[in-house]
Amino acid sequence: MAQSREEVIQQDLRDLHGLGYAQELLRSMGGFSNFAISFSIISILTGAVILYNLGLTLAGPAAVGIGWPLVTLFTLMIAATMAEIASAYPTAGGLYYWASKLRSKDWGWWTAWLNLGGQISIVAGINYSAAFYLCATILNPLFGIDPNVETFGVLNAIWITGILIAIEIGFNVAGTRIVAFMNDLSVWWHIFFVVVIALALFALGSQPTHDVGFLFSVAPGTNADGVPWQSVIPLGVAGAFALSLLQSQWTYTGYDASAHVAEETVFARRASAWGVFLSVAVSAVAGYVVLVAFTLKMSSPADVLANSGGGGGV
Repeated sequence: MAQSREEVIQQDLRDLHGLGYAQELLRSMGGFSNFAISFSIISILTGAVILYNLGLTLAGPAAVGIGWPLVTLFTLMIAATMAEIASAYPTAGGLYYWASKLRSKDWGWWTAWLNLGGQISIVAGINYSAAFYLCATILNPLFGIDPNVETFGVLNAIWITGILIAIEIGFNVAGTRIVAFMNDLSVWWHIFFVVVIALALFALGSQPTHDVGFLFSVAPGTNADGVPWQSVIPLGVAGAFALSLLQSQWTYTGYDASAHVAEETVFARRASAWGVFLSVAVSAVAGYVVLVAFTLKMSSPADVLANSGGGGGV
């Protein structure tokens, strides 16, 4: 006989007490919401898309065709490992709590501060990138504001970044339920637009479709001085390709969020573990679909990079 929601919550409470941990947070998130928070932080429509020109200029189409699956494989290994630990320690805090329990309080302390630094940096970085993307997609068509750094200005980007962060703070202050709702909505938003973008590119795109082999071609671009990247990066083409993997690696961040909110999740031992793993797995498939669509329907890497503006090459 299946347990009721209240019985599951009571079991979650006993699990915490068994770890010597007192529950302080309200359990209001289900399994889907737990998955959604990590999936939304990975955010393929911001990470993979905004960073698209990084991989393209360093390695060409191979950054997508080879780089994305390669990074995904290793990220899934890490996610699976973290999921196992999340299942064993379904507490708030995630990484730093695990480090404290599995190693020492000193390790937990350093993990907490490094994690906090990363969280601050990634929130600022994503919103700063979003400022230029909003300029390219909204402010430029409406008001003619050029999204390039030289004309748009760093100060303007910082102002918009601050406004975006203030809005995000407002949602978090409003409580767990509104944040869970926004993350749930974000999942469907991402999936919907991945499908729409892919179908639109293949059905309506004016450019001819490249053959599949184009995805695996390594063609590094040039730096701001017009010098080929393989000439200035150690190990040449291999070094440029290795750096292009940062496009995928920087996208796969924040999937530990499902563990951070374990104490707020019903059936945390299972839900938080699957949230960590599935957020990476679903992002891998959806991200590859949209990146392959962009790559196969582009005119050429040089044309895309020359007209990238504030849209990350897209």
